[in-house]
Amino acid sequence: LDLTIVVSGMLDLWIMPLVELSSGSSLDGTSVLRMLPVLRLFRVLRFLKLVRSFFEGDLKWAESPWFDVFMSLVIAANAIVMSLELDFVWGGWVWVENLFLVIYSTELAIKLRKERCKFFLDSPNLFWNWVDSVMVVGGILDLWLLPAMTLIQSMTGQETSTMGEKGSFHAIMSLLKLMRIMRVLRLVKLLRTVKPLYRLLLGVIQSLRAMQWVLVLTVLMLYAGAIFWTSLVGKGLMFNGQPTEQGAKNFGTVPRAFFSLFRLMNGETEVVTSIFSSALGQLLFVLFMVLSNWAILAILTSVVSDNMIQASQKATEEEQQTEKASEYQRRGHRLMGVFKD
Repeated sequence: LDLTIVVSGMLDLWIMPLVELSSGSSLDGTSVLRMLPVLRLFRVLRFLKLVRSFFEGDLKWAESPWFDVFMSLVIAANAIVMSLELDFVWGGWVWVENLFLVIYSTELAIKLRKERCKFFLDSPNLFWNWVDSVMVVGGILDLWLLPAMTLIQSMTGQETSTMGEKGSFHAIMSLLKLMRIMRVLRLVKLLRTVKPLYRLLLGVIQSLRAMQWVLVLTVLMLYAGAIFWTSLVGKGLMFNGQPTEQGAKNFGTVPRAFFSLFRLMNGETEVVTSIFSSALGQLLFVLFMVLSNWAILAILTSVVSDNMIQASQKATEEEQQTEKASEYQRRGHRLMGVFKD
């Protein structure tokens, strides 16, 4: 491998310029020498040496706390850069994105070497592993694959515009450019690396599962209220069959009444100002606000708070158990090292 890299470099950088110098003319038309620039591709083989050292080296440093701190700082910096590159035009953003992609790809490769097939199957962090994979693959397609295809076309003498005019190729290129959206997934990694923020996220997810019956109760209450308000306000039953213009607009049908009550539940009282002139309208307003704002929202708040507390406590216990297991493992390695010495 080293010999191939050196020989190809000598032919491209030394032999070809000397031959052109001795002949006194350009040899670009020569069929043999025309293919010599292709030998520059052999420089990519240097990457294989790095891959070899990666598989044969010791990667215990990737399990240390400082590596987690480093990745957290990288993700935070990447989140800032994502907003800056949208607001400020600069040609160097692509190199910054490539640097971040190299770091993320290295992290993913370390995890794959450590867990192998378990990384995609039965790992405890299965969801986050797939998020990391999709994020890295999307970045590779956008930042590396597209430029590589353009470079190969230019080195082989093919016109990019000619290939771009083909419908299928143009569709593929458009699809690959859409992979830039995958960069947003890097923000999800920030939630995972910051422990308090991650516990908060787990609490929110757990609360959403427990909120389903509260949401069902809310929908049923709004639906029953929509029928009631449509009959009284929208159809003018409380106004002797003559509904007001605002009442007919907001409560003329059950769907409109449903949405208007949802707005009223969130504090938009202007949808019911037309009924404040009557005592019955004021009573309807008070009863609905007591049921929706005081009762339903209080139940929702209590359910969310309780589940977030439970989820946070569970996440804290799991972190403590993981730290204890890691500490026991480190002590075991130290003892084995002492006995070997």
